[in-house]
Amino acid sequence: MKQLLIPLFILIYCVSYSQTLQTNKIISPERQFDFLLGDWEVYTNDEQVAHNTIRLFQNGHLLQENWVLEQENFTGTSYSFYNNKIKQWQQIWVDSNGNNLLLRGNFKNKTMILDSGTDSYMGEDKSIHKISWTILPDGEIEQIWESTIDKGKTWTIQFEGIYKKKK
Repeated sequence: MKQLLIPLFILIYCVSYSQTLQTNKIISPERQFDFLLGDWEVYTNDEQVAHNTIRLFQNGHLLQENWVLEQENFTGTSYSFYNNKIKQWQQIWVDSNGNNLLLRGNFKNKTMILDSGTDSYMGEDKSIHKISWTILPDGEIEQIWESTIDKGKTWTIQFEGIYKKKK
């Protein structure tokens, strides 16, 4: 019996250790936003509201996003990249109304969080914006976009959506 238990325990240990290595795998900073790559349908309250396509360019150093809002004639494009000099992600977003966001931030605990200073323009002169993308257990992504006009004392949700891979 002992001869069977020792190999069994070794096998269980090896499988457990392998799974631990995979879940704690270190992702290089330049690859941290790759979870957003692909063709997505975006939902709010179980209703599809947009399409979003994210592709890699410049030998994998640049993510380009193309957002199309379903029921309005509204589009937006962003370019995101990891800036090794400042050790942060940067993104510039410009929409079909001429609004823009200049964002910076980092990836932590399965969430990319980027925020702006007051140099972005989304209709309010002193607004600050924060956008987070969280990887959900089922592979979908939750995006929450918030803004503040009182230096972060109160935040208003501008958009909340779930990204589902396009079939």
